Amino acid sequence: MATKNKGGDVSKASAKERVAAMRAVEKRRERVRWLITFAVVIVVVGALGGGAYWAIEKNEREQVEKLAKANKARIEAGPPWALPADPVRVAKDLGLEVKAGMEGDAKHEHAHLSLFINGQQQPVPANLGIDPTNNIAELHTHDARGVLHVESYSADKVFTLDQVFKIWEIPLSKTQIGQFKADAERTLKFYIDGKEVQDDPSEIELSHHREIGIVYGTAEENAKVKVPESFAFADGE
Repeated sequence: MATKNKGGDVSKASAKERVAAMRAVEKRRERVRWLITFAVVIVVVGALGGGAYWAIEKNEREQVEKLAKANKARIEAGPPWALPADPVRVAKDLGLEVKAGMEGDAKHEHAHLSLFINGQQQPVPANLGIDPTNNIAELHTHDARGVLHVESYSADKVFTLDQVFKIWEIPLSKTQIGQFKADAERTLKFYIDGKEVQDDPSEIELSHHREIGIVYGTAEENAKVKVPESFAFADGE
């Protein structure tokens, strides 16, 4: 009867254990290599993403600065003051609805603005609140007559003189209009239907057929101004 070689069995077992141990070591090394590769990828992607975010943020900041510089130059070049680069941008920021071919009829009213700077009447530009693709804000103009159109889907929404100038991107307060400030020699006055009021521009509402006047200048210049009490609106306005 043949007998097993106990020493041979032990040798075979030891060889299997060594192979298993080597494979375990290799697997651990493979996991480490994978973790290192994954970490490197994360770092690279993060760096690229951070760089892209920084580049986008830098570009947006430069665009804002460029727009602010152009707008400042536009204001200082007037009056008359031209349209801003984007005639509906601020309307959206003010919470006004902007739609293609706006025809809101829940509140459809027209007021008029007469603007006098240093004794001279100045136009309110056409297409204020209307962009080149015919997106129209609830508050807008169609021509340079000074007629302010309110066309809203909300009967309760209030529209003011302050909003007109914010959309126009021309500074306006009780003491400043555009680049001009009231001082010891020059005054800034507001009128409703020919009568002077002390209201802040944000309190002067654009009610139907209201005539709003703004007069800035010296006493001598303002003496030449005849502030209108009304405006001859066209039929249907």
